[in-house]
Amino acid sequence: MRALLLFATATLAAATYTPKKPEPAKPLTAAQKAEYAKVIQPMFDAHCVSCHGPKKEKGKLRLDTLEATLKGGKNPTFVIGKPNSSMLLSRVFLDRTAGDVMPPKAEKPMTEKQKEALYAFVEGQPIPDELAKAAIADTKAALTAAKAAPKAKK
Repeated sequence: MRALLLFATATLAAATYTPKKPEPAKPLTAAQKAEYAKVIQPMFDAHCVSCHGPKKEKGKLRLDTLEATLKGGKNPTFVIGKPNSSMLLSRVFLDRTAGDVMPPKAEKPMTEKQKEALYAFVEGQPIPDELAKAAIADTKAALTAAKAAPKAKK
């Protein structure tokens, strides 16, 4: 039910999103930085960094470090405490048939648990322990599947 509500909120945000001047970000707390390192960064590594990392910077956005993520790209990535104005969340929560969905259709999407954890983080709320554990397990499964997948020939 929460995932459906989050999806509806993010879909509405995507439909009405207009880039704004970046708001000054509040510094993250030590707990938020730890949660980012434990739960969020591994998700970005599994689902985002191949296009938004040091080798590629689509949309001038990098998600391979906390500093780069907070800096944003062409548009702000997110402001903690303002999930409805987050370009990142709007793209992650788009229907898989939408053209701007992230990760792209050819890539493995984030699971509902991963999306819920990301939403909680951007909302500025602690990620509940059970949700964090589920998101971490889903991330490990995605990384394992990616390693096992045959490499494309160049």
